[in-house]
Amino acid sequence: MEYNRLDSDASTAKTLVFVALILEVVVFIIGLLGVLLFLAAAAAFSASSGTGNPMSINVGFSFFGLFIFIFFPIAIIWVLLDYFLIYKHLSQGEVAAAESPALILGVIQLVLGGIITGLLLIIAWVKIRDSMRNSKVKGQDRSDLQ
Repeated sequence: MEYNRLDSDASTAKTLVFVALILEVVVFIIGLLGVLLFLAAAAAFSASSGTGNPMSINVGFSFFGLFIFIFFPIAIIWVLLDYFLIYKHLSQGEVAAAESPALILGVIQLVLGGIITGLLLIIAWVKIRDSMRNSKVKGQDRSDLQ
């Protein structure tokens, strides 16, 4: 693919998506460390309590096991979707190809609790639209780059 130089609006959108990706990765790592710390503390507490009641530790493990096996893979999927559907297209100069995914993923993340990253992606969508509008004014139609 041929590299196309981004205008200031598309470059700003690319930076906003990059910041959203960094925030998603940081939140994932903090959550993973928190869960691992909880599991270590729960195992240490169970071993030191001497009750030998496996049911008390299993209830804790089941809730956080559910958290680990459902929410953490979803977090990784968000990072991958944001990267491959938005950031990669912007990096390659394919501004129009990143427009719809930026809006859709931004709204979904906003609704599902990723407030900051959702807002960043929606703002990136606005900047992508500005870039496309400015390129049409200058005679460079970016809508055919999909």
